[in-house]
Amino acid sequence: MPPKRKSTDSAASGAKKPKGPATHPEVDMETERALNKRWAPVSVSRNIDSEFRLQTRDPVKAFTYVCLGRAPWTTDQGEDDSEDEDEQDEESIEQKKKDDAEADDATTLEPASEHPGEKWIFTNAGVEKWFTLKEGTVVRDPDNFAMYIYNDFFGYAIIELVENLYLDFDEAAAAGDWKMQWAICEATALYFQMDAIMPMVGCEDGFTVKAMFVAFGTMFLTMLATLERNDLLRSNSEVKNIGAIMGLFIRFMVHLEAYGIEWHGIYADIEAYAAKHDITIHGSNHPRYEKPSGETVQLFPEATFNSNDPWGWKTTLANLKKNHRGGMGGDSKDITSWTPAERKKVAFDKKDPVSRSLMTHIKNGRIMGMG
Repeated sequence: MPPKRKSTDSAASGAKKPKGPATHPEVDMETERALNKRWAPVSVSRNIDSEFRLQTRDPVKAFTYVCLGRAPWTTDQGEDDSEDEDEQDEESIEQKKKDDAEADDATTLEPASEHPGEKWIFTNAGVEKWFTLKEGTVVRDPDNFAMYIYNDFFGYAIIELVENLYLDFDEAAAAGDWKMQWAICEATALYFQMDAIMPMVGCEDGFTVKAMFVAFGTMFLTMLATLERNDLLRSNSEVKNIGAIMGLFIRFMVHLEAYGIEWHGIYADIEAYAAKHDITIHGSNHPRYEKPSGETVQLFPEATFNSNDPWGWKTTLANLKKNHRGGMGGDSKDITSWTPAERKKVAFDKKDPVSRSLMTHIKNGRIMGMG
């Protein structure tokens, strides 16, 4: 199982009674303005973002590397395990066994500096951002609140979550904060390995779904170009997990091809960056992944092309915003942002699944997790 950050409360009918409301640490005005720009006055999504900003306030701590303890996917491979081994690539099977053998849960979230041989390492900021994605998923899932809204609601709720990721990445880019951009890519790569993102695949609006997924690839290529431009895309970079994040992106892309998502050569571009800068890719051992044969030769734009946006990220994001009704991101599908009347209307028992005491804790800045 993925590591868990201790939650401050429990969700819906399974709530654990806290001893008393705890006021959230004081939020400065700049943070308050940023929160007001995207979130409802009261919601778990708002609290999650506030907590993330608090946890990453110290840049040294935020961008220190910690161990995950194992490959992100090794404990949940339901689809791969259900296939006959003779239908899987032998090398992939052996790689999985190797990953399991290398796993050491005792190192989970320990400083990577104490375990120099660990390849699954991530910045504290990346892990914290991953936690926000998991927590944001919980409060958008109607099943957690014993309610039915409409068939694709959860899928579109995940799209909303993804839109917030894109907005975060773009804001970090505008601020020239490549470290935060990288943390967002780390969190995205980790979230990819969870089943939580899959409801997005089945949404009726196939055009939007495909555009959203392809934007993941554009975002990551933009990140790699940013690292290259700053002379950080190399095997001895201060960014210590480039190969791991490359592999996790490729692994997810290969997996999604079975659902009709076309990447238009994006993961070949990732492989080309790795080959160009002598970076070893980790984690691309998906049963359907075909390694490049021979030398990887790829023609891609120079990092300085088109105002430091060689892969057209700004155009990609602008097109997503244009095709989206009512603006991107936010927390309109975070069920804790709704009024009691809105929740009662779709609850199976016609009662508000969020108790008054729980809502009080949310108003005080608490984060609601599943018990």
